[in-house]
Amino acid sequence: MEATLSTRTKFHQARMEFKTTPDTKELLSRAAAMDGLDLTAFVLGSAIEKARRVLTEHAHIALSQQGQAALVQLIQTQPQPTQAMKELMALPDFV
Repeated sequence: MEATLSTRTKFHQARMEFKTTPDTKELLSRAAAMDGLDLTAFVLGSAIEKARRVLTEHAHIALSQQGQAALVQLIQTQPQPTQAMKELMALPDFV
């Protein structure tokens, strides 16, 4: 029971505030009530779901077959250093 209270306390330490129109607040409040939730739980639930979806979408890179072939070619090919790279590597280490 104590762990649950501790978790709940930690959860409620971060505060967020929103400004909106009375009509928007009423719309959200009515929808929350229909779902059996308070306004905070309703808004946070939707926001968390959207945030997870956005993060998941940005965590994956999809390549076409042509893109995959180009990536393999780049990985397998040893590029030659440019003159600027050679000059940079010739600088003394200051560590």
